[in-house]
Amino acid sequence: MRIVVRNGPAHGLAELTEEEAAALRAWYGNAASNAEKSIALAVIRQAKVMNGWIECDCLTGRLQPLLAPIRQQHTYTLRRLTSKDEDPVRHKERPNHTISCPFHVDKDATPALIDRSYHIRPLRKSDRSYIDALPAIPDRLADVADHDINRSTERNDRPSRLGGILWRLLDDAGVNVVSPLQDEYGLTLRNQLSKLRAAAKELRVLRTWSFNALLSTWAADYQEADSRWQRLLETSRPDWPGTLRRTGFMLLFAKSISVQTILPASSSRPIDVIGKVRQPLRGDPARRGPFLTLLNVDFGDDDEGPARAVQAYAQPVYNGDTLYPVESGFERDVCHLLFWLQGSLLEGVPDLRVKITKPLFATETPLGPCRPDFIVEATYKDHTPATLIVEAFGMETDEYREAKEKTVPRMKQLGPIFSIVPEDLTEANAQATAKRLQGWVIDNVRHV
Repeated sequence: MRIVVRNGPAHGLAELTEEEAAALRAWYGNAASNAEKSIALAVIRQAKVMNGWIECDCLTGRLQPLLAPIRQQHTYTLRRLTSKDEDPVRHKERPNHTISCPFHVDKDATPALIDRSYHIRPLRKSDRSYIDALPAIPDRLADVADHDINRSTERNDRPSRLGGILWRLLDDAGVNVVSPLQDEYGLTLRNQLSKLRAAAKELRVLRTWSFNALLSTWAADYQEADSRWQRLLETSRPDWPGTLRRTGFMLLFAKSISVQTILPASSSRPIDVIGKVRQPLRGDPARRGPFLTLLNVDFGDDDEGPARAVQAYAQPVYNGDTLYPVESGFERDVCHLLFWLQGSLLEGVPDLRVKITKPLFATETPLGPCRPDFIVEATYKDHTPATLIVEAFGMETDEYREAKEKTVPRMKQLGPIFSIVPEDLTEANAQATAKRLQGWVIDNVRHV
């Protein structure tokens, strides 16, 4: 067995001894002594630090089965990497282990442990003021007797913990709200970041440290050990309990990202992330950016090394001035239409105030929770506001349609719905769609 390059198993990084290979197999087969568990833990940690995979040697031939080291909150484990049964062409270079190998993957006919349907973001929990720091580095192996470590308990685009923190920050700062144009406010990246910092002051990571104090919005701080941000993190060292890692956070505007890299707009140096950069998986990947990214940072397994980005969440935004959250390029196009709506109604009906909100969390209704794409609140003079829902139907999958069949009736509990599909925003149809939207808003305001 050996450690190989992640996504490039033809290239080796380190050979494992027979003792190390035997220890891995004994641990996975639930027959390891304490000494073998220690050896297996050291091998998995080494593979994780090297950002590699472990290649099994149970087959004869060029292609060998692969194992990915996984660091969980409290333990280390391995995930078996094989081709998908429903799509044998995908990852065909990842064969299954031999039947006699402890790592052999048996086809599991039981249903998945999670709901793989289109996700509704959770209801906001407003009673908790603490932000989660990184847990202590694990120092033991997972107990394979109690948990099937090959079964994934997450979906690629499900809400991540960092994503939830970022949404809460955007929600508290009101960055997901475009106020009526009558208020005459200016939008710049500087004042949007100031609003986010003000909101971060109200959240805490430790009893003695606010989220804002451990947060940087300047990419250069990541590379400079003597930056004020890193000096503050050093000052905080005595206040961290043994159950948590000394954790810093970075909130950066980025024009582009990749699977494990952030390219901040304020620096020419990319930031590599140990884990995968999570993001909403909606629409064309080439049109999702730019992004507002939140990263958490530690200082190595011994807490003495340089800063390293552990995880990141990239939220697509309308542009660098507004930081208004969207989920796809199509939603950005719908935002452009809604912002035009504000301007046109200000010019035509000056006493009509229009506020546009991008909900970041679900709203409870008598039929269940839902999260509209956009909520338009239109108020004429001192009359009762009209609450209107604008839905961007940008996907064509069966899963998406089934989810909308559930949530659209719930949204109707909040207000009338105006639906927009990609065809509505084509060059041939955009003008007609804009007029139709404008008339729809005016008609609903009259009926209130």
